[in-house]
Amino acid sequence: MSKTEILKEKIADADLVLIGVGEEFNENFSKIGDYPKLVRALEVVEKNPQLSWLVPYLEQMYLAQYENQELLEAYEKLGALVQDKNYFLITTCIDGRIYHAGMNNEKMVSPCGGYRKLQCSAKCCTQLWDADEVMQDIQAWIEEERDLTALQQPVCEHCGKPLVFNNIMAENYVEEGYLEQWEKYTKWLQLTLNKKLCIIELGVGMNMPGIMRWPFEKIAFYNQKASFFRINQALYQLPEDVGEKGISIEGNAKEFLRNL
Repeated sequence: MSKTEILKEKIADADLVLIGVGEEFNENFSKIGDYPKLVRALEVVEKNPQLSWLVPYLEQMYLAQYENQELLEAYEKLGALVQDKNYFLITTCIDGRIYHAGMNNEKMVSPCGGYRKLQCSAKCCTQLWDADEVMQDIQAWIEEERDLTALQQPVCEHCGKPLVFNNIMAENYVEEGYLEQWEKYTKWLQLTLNKKLCIIELGVGMNMPGIMRWPFEKIAFYNQKASFFRINQALYQLPEDVGEKGISIEGNAKEFLRNL
């Protein structure tokens, strides 16, 4: 039986499925040249350093327009694989692609944040703001429906400091943006005790091993009914103490899902 077949069998037999999605799924901006209006906007920003605050907003616009079919296909395959299971998914990707793949958003947590909310750059408070209005103003400028001089960097209503996206790229990251979902995850983990748990770690490297890589190994070690699959192009090795519960698969995790 192949490792892929064993994985499918273990998922089918599991009471619960824990999924980790890591660096191999990070979106990049290599196709931004396909969007001339965004390129022109970036050129304007490069000539006007005071407009550098616009860069992450333009990146978000790119993410909203560019449909990465390969990535979406991988996520859709993952969703189909666990659609009938009690699962929870953690992702360190901040691009938000996985939230548009038809999976249950209430069963996911993004501890590194994303582009859906804004926070105070000085972290004077834990309040979060929707980015929609700012994005609409910038879009109007890109479409030449609004003059550049009308654009204003959004600021915190409490201290006047600039607002930035609520993700780990912020110098003072407001973690409260994901803590509610993280609490759901920790409560869900309590359900896995003495249950058949299938752990699937997809493309998780060593950028932030304390979020998934090391905790997943610990969970697999202590749960006698666990099965642990680590799929990674380079860092596919498993610690010896996981024993026969662990199966490592060498290969790009995104491509692995697409080929299921």
